[in-house]
Amino acid sequence: MHKYFHTIVVGGGCLGVAAAVSLARRQGARNRVCLVEKAVLGAGLSSRHSAIVRSANASSIAATLAAKSTGMWKDLSNLWGARVACDRVGGIWIGAGSPSTDDPNPWRDLEVSMKGVGVDLHAIDQAEVGRLTSGKLRLDPDELYFFEPEVLQLEASDVLRAMQEAIAVNRVELYEHTRVEQFLTDGQGAICGAKTNHGELRCDFIVNAAGGWSANLFAPLGLRIPVALEPVYAANWLVSASDLPENLPIIADYVNLAYFRRWRGSILHMHQPRERGPHGIAASFARSMMNPVGADIIYDAANYAITQQQSARYSDKVRERFPAVGRPIYGGGYVSYFDITPDLKFILGKDDHVANLFHVLGAGQALKYAPIFGELIAELVLEGHTRDWDLEEFSIARFTDKPLREFWRDEGASQSLNRL
Repeated sequence: MHKYFHTIVVGGGCLGVAAAVSLARRQGARNRVCLVEKAVLGAGLSSRHSAIVRSANASSIAATLAAKSTGMWKDLSNLWGARVACDRVGGIWIGAGSPSTDDPNPWRDLEVSMKGVGVDLHAIDQAEVGRLTSGKLRLDPDELYFFEPEVLQLEASDVLRAMQEAIAVNRVELYEHTRVEQFLTDGQGAICGAKTNHGELRCDFIVNAAGGWSANLFAPLGLRIPVALEPVYAANWLVSASDLPENLPIIADYVNLAYFRRWRGSILHMHQPRERGPHGIAASFARSMMNPVGADIIYDAANYAITQQQSARYSDKVRERFPAVGRPIYGGGYVSYFDITPDLKFILGKDDHVANLFHVLGAGQALKYAPIFGELIAELVLEGHTRDWDLEEFSIARFTDKPLREFWRDEGASQSLNRL
């Protein structure tokens, strides 16, 4: 005997939860949505993010979506029925380039682009940086500084609690410790269900929110889901409370290639940004293709510590940007991953081969987009289109019949801007 659902969402991270909750809420009393997770809710990359919500992005559409999502995070109780605390700390972006020259610079171009779509990202001088950070940052005349006031800081544990509460409040049927072993098809190219280790589930629609597991999961159907995993190292440093201002903005340091945030009292949390060089992206895809355990590498116990070499390198970055800290005390670190696509844009929308399959894959940016992506997937599934957004830029169709190497040929783009 199998169970029937209107929609099966595969993947219990923040995007899967957002999609399931939005679908369930819109269906109301007719709700028949289930969420299938091979481990436990939030056990994958959603358990290791730094919980920063920002909007500035090289893609104008992505920036607009992120700004919309930021507002949703602030009002999550009305959207999901679960509240999450949001600290509006703002974010300081640090890029290379002297403010005394009018030479073309991608950071200035980004400021103009963001102004055009209503995202507040504006240049600030060293005096303003000093005021915002209580003079704790080392500044350089050959750097540019921008401030994004709407950047939010969340807590990962609070986000996980909100995800769990939202699933319960909206009556999404949750299947944890449930592996999809095979997708069932109707003989006409549509997926009609899934065979799992806990029995068969039947459905009208499937939403793929499985992130790094997507490629292996859908390969038996002949589908190519171009997602790979890029390792990212995070470290926590114990510093004196007097060395960090109480309301330290997020510091996105693209000179030293590190994000910094104040965390849990006086801990300085840091992680590296995504790799944007073509060779680095290609290397991540090569590693993923050669990895026999696939995305399950995320659960490898060895990933819960970083090496001495990595720790030393990060310590240097802390001392370079926060000179008052002196020699920071290492308070623990871990390896996380970005799930990336060949062009580093997310995959959002209908599959181009299977009519009732939809993808919501975050390309390393899942958290900040989760509320708006959930709403967009619900619109696509229930109405067949989105009312206010053109998502063609993020369609999986852009990869159809195109060798992945084509996405890594152009190395002329500015790497500092492309890291956003």
